Amino acid sequence: MKKYDSLSRLLHLFLAAGITTQMFVSLVMITPKPGRIPNNWYSVHETLGIVLFAILVVYWLRAVLKTIRTGDPLMLFPWFSAARLGALGKDIGATLADAVRFRLPPDGDDIRPLPAAIQGLGLLIGLFLGLTGTVLALTITPGVALSPILHDIKELHEAFGPLMWGYLAIHPTLAIIHHLAGHKTLNQMFGREV
Repeated sequence: MKKYDSLSRLLHLFLAAGITTQMFVSLVMITPKPGRIPNNWYSVHETLGIVLFAILVVYWLRAVLKTIRTGDPLMLFPWFSAARLGALGKDIGATLADAVRFRLPPDGDDIRPLPAAIQGLGLLIGLFLGLTGTVLALTITPGVALSPILHDIKELHEAFGPLMWGYLAIHPTLAIIHHLAGHKTLNQMFGREV
């Protein structure tokens, strides 16, 4: 069984807890606008967002450096490799064939292209939200209208929020389904029986 190293597990835990908290805080925060003062939840969202952005940057740098060091393909990003895109296409086909038979793909030690690519998309969404949120946190002045470019950044930040909600609904749900089916998905990430 492939287990993740301690730093990967710690980063995953921080990201899972932090991003989930961020998303729920976004439901109760009041954002600043001319004539409207933000509430304390907005400050929590800003601060936690900057911390999460830093964690995501560390995660990405670590993944890229590990890929360069080991020569293993970066499964999180199959988009720029014909071979990895081909493997992803085959895995999607196999997963759909299993799904129409109401089966899960077989469990194994190898990292499968589809779950890895989905994880990569989630990380890209998080990185984009973290980047745009950090830009906004460092440039917004309460009581002052946003410049056109900052307004566009804010709109993009808000538009990507539902994508993260979708990811947060799908990723842990599938991990639990696989675990209940006897796969070792959660054991691989957390290193113990759960």
